[in-house]
Amino acid sequence: MRVQSAFIAVVLFFLAVLAFFCAFAPNFATASNFEDLMAGFSFIAILAIGESFPILLRGIDLSVGATLALAGMVAFDLTLMFDVPGYVAIPITLAVATLCGAVNGVMIVKLRLQPFIATLSTLAAYRGLVYAISGRQLVPELSTTPLGDPWIMGLDTYFDIGSATGLSSLVEMPWVPLSFFIMLATLVVFGVMLGRTRFGRDIYTVGGNAEAARLAGINVGRTIIVAYSICGFCAGLAALLMIARLSTTTESLGMGMEMSAIAAAVIGGVSLSGGIGGLAGPVIGTFLLGMVLIGLTLLGISQFVQQILTGVILLIAVGHDRFLAVRRQKRLAANLAEEA
Repeated sequence: MRVQSAFIAVVLFFLAVLAFFCAFAPNFATASNFEDLMAGFSFIAILAIGESFPILLRGIDLSVGATLALAGMVAFDLTLMFDVPGYVAIPITLAVATLCGAVNGVMIVKLRLQPFIATLSTLAAYRGLVYAISGRQLVPELSTTPLGDPWIMGLDTYFDIGSATGLSSLVEMPWVPLSFFIMLATLVVFGVMLGRTRFGRDIYTVGGNAEAARLAGINVGRTIIVAYSICGFCAGLAALLMIARLSTTTESLGMGMEMSAIAAAVIGGVSLSGGIGGLAGPVIGTFLLGMVLIGLTLLGISQFVQQILTGVILLIAVGHDRFLAVRRQKRLAANLAEEA
């Protein structure tokens, strides 16, 4: 019930913001604008989906931006330095990113580090590794060489949905990027995993009460490692979409994106208290943030004000989450007192 109410609230807020910008922001309700929204924020939505898994476990992954950069540089090096074909480079890139996530999980489980400390340390380590393996630094002439592999560049394909459905004759329809469909596929796959499998039930149980989950026979350590591995995989997938869109990569790729992913997840109803939330909410939260940024730009609002308003939205979401958590605790205490 809590998940449903939070999701409905996010959807209603999304629709209200959409209606506001359509009414007041010039040229907001155009096909090209919605194309930019889908193409520019689908990879952040994938990051938010991955980030939701650690948060559901009362954890966090601060290294997703650095993991994204490392995965992007691996793909860059493989294709341009070693002439590895894209159909080989893509799975290797995803494997490297997944391994980065797994390392985070192992540090949390085996070394008993707090998720904040573990992923903060790997954020620095992965970002440093990006510079260490940078093909742009090792082979300077590659800094101006675009990616040309058809498998990777094919990820930046667009589809004319309007012509395919016959709606273009009635209304201007946006071209939908392949990245948007990949994001939807990621949502469906991991949404089914979270909602319909034993692993998904374990995620919610561990996030709700790790000690109770351990006593119930759940392998808490394995659940944590797999959750962080999924987060890494999503960062790798987002990296492939980004470098296809940019046709290159940089050492600073993904800088600060961990905050966008965390913000989208929390705004989408994934509770920082753990054990509560879904994956559709973070996707809507991502496009809500994207819509706000684009809408404010069209209204002529400065970038600094946009950052302030984005922070206010996140603060409200966190405050609302905390309010609900306190209310749940009081309700539980009252029920225990009545039973006693």
